[in-house]
Amino acid sequence: MPRISSLLLYSAILIGLGPGSGSCIAKPIIDEPLVLRICEALSQSDPGRMPEAVAPEAARKFLEHYRVDSKLLRGCRAATQTRSAENRTIFRVEHDVVEAYWQFYTDNNFIQQIVIEHYRYVTLAGDGPWIPLSGSHSGLITDRGGDTVFGSNLDRNIIEFFFATNRKESNARPVLEGDPPPNSVAGAANGWTLVSDYTGERAGLSFGAVRVRVPEGHQIGKVELPWSAEIFGLTFESKSDPEKHFALRSIQKVDEAAWIKSLSRSGKKRALIFVHGFNTSFRDAVFRTAQIAWDLQFGGTTVLFSWPSRGEVTSYLYDKDSALGSRDALLHVIADVRKAGFDQIDIIAHSMGNLIAVDALAHSATTNSPTAIAQLIMAAPDVDRDIFIQGIPNVAKVTKGLTLYASKNDKALQLSKRVAGDIPRAGDVPEGGPIVLPGLWTIDVSLMGDELFGLNHNTFASTRSVLNDLAILLNEGKAPPRLVEIRGFPEPPLKAAYFRYVP
Repeated sequence: MPRISSLLLYSAILIGLGPGSGSCIAKPIIDEPLVLRICEALSQSDPGRMPEAVAPEAARKFLEHYRVDSKLLRGCRAATQTRSAENRTIFRVEHDVVEAYWQFYTDNNFIQQIVIEHYRYVTLAGDGPWIPLSGSHSGLITDRGGDTVFGSNLDRNIIEFFFATNRKESNARPVLEGDPPPNSVAGAANGWTLVSDYTGERAGLSFGAVRVRVPEGHQIGKVELPWSAEIFGLTFESKSDPEKHFALRSIQKVDEAAWIKSLSRSGKKRALIFVHGFNTSFRDAVFRTAQIAWDLQFGGTTVLFSWPSRGEVTSYLYDKDSALGSRDALLHVIADVRKAGFDQIDIIAHSMGNLIAVDALAHSATTNSPTAIAQLIMAAPDVDRDIFIQGIPNVAKVTKGLTLYASKNDKALQLSKRVAGDIPRAGDVPEGGPIVLPGLWTIDVSLMGDELFGLNHNTFASTRSVLNDLAILLNEGKAPPRLVEIRGFPEPPLKAAYFRYVP
């Protein structure tokens, strides 16, 4: 036994664990788990969480110096080493709302100092400016209780989401609305480039992210925009006010691989893809997506799929052909979202956007590798009634839930019906009632007003109810009726064939 003890002691000395080893003790290994443990200690302001690799005095000074910033630096998602020198290692640490550069200074025994020098707010394009964290905290604001909440450069009315489009990029010079503009140097370093807009002409797929500011006085169900009117060929409009109107802050594009990577970095597992309808410009599609995502308070990642609509009533046939030619593009986007690691993908399609969604999913169901999604929500679909009925059985094979919101009063649908030669549309509600099919939840929302998702909808309460119904459907996948305002028809004791919204 004494001999074994001596060997163990000798081995401990050789590997730097025994007494008197001095400089033989190896430097602490600084890796992602260790950094995240230190980050959690700061986030929780808890010295007990600090790893033993940090010298006690260094741990005390670190927690004390950055105590005010602990709310800003809350949440510890990931840590990536960016540089390493003889006694210094640098990590980029991702938090809930910011990312920051952490520097670790070591000797042969412990981490002797931790310095956080710069941070920036996380944006989809990774283009936020880097802000020094020097101890003065001049870039921070506090709430009424004195706790640090956000940097003064962060506008909490900004909503960001991804887009994919097979529109042609505009050649116009990029013009940004409002402040702050993206940091072009940082954006270029990350592969994101600023663009002005996308036209209604057709092209290959482009990928990117947009940033929209929602006004302070926004009401659920509305897209507040400047007043505009055309009189005798002249256009008159009011001035855009970011306090009162939706404002497009930036459009940035990136290559497909980087787009998928950015999607995967969101850390979320649910994605909502919105497909807009006929007579919709790219900017209108962006504002509609922002309104829906903001009003729903959707907790996952939002993606706009914008197909080549010219945004003109007179271009109905062009738009219809564009929609018919966008099937493969939508399937490609869904596949990219799936590659990014999303477990649940939902689709909301509006008006003619349903022509793309139904066609794409019905076709996919007949292939060897069908595209599966969770909920397909079809809002006032501008699709030939017979074509819709033929396609839904195949769509049902690749979806967990199918919901049809039909309306006889939807302005966009009524316009489409007239332009299409009064051919019955799938989203209409004729005298005999809406479409009723096995596996399809049909809800007649005619009484909510004249626009389902509404640009400047005038029925605030009813729009809110329909959005509440959508939120429950997306979050829980629950069958109707989900709200007291939505009731079965015919009424009990008869078995309900479909549902009606009753204000």
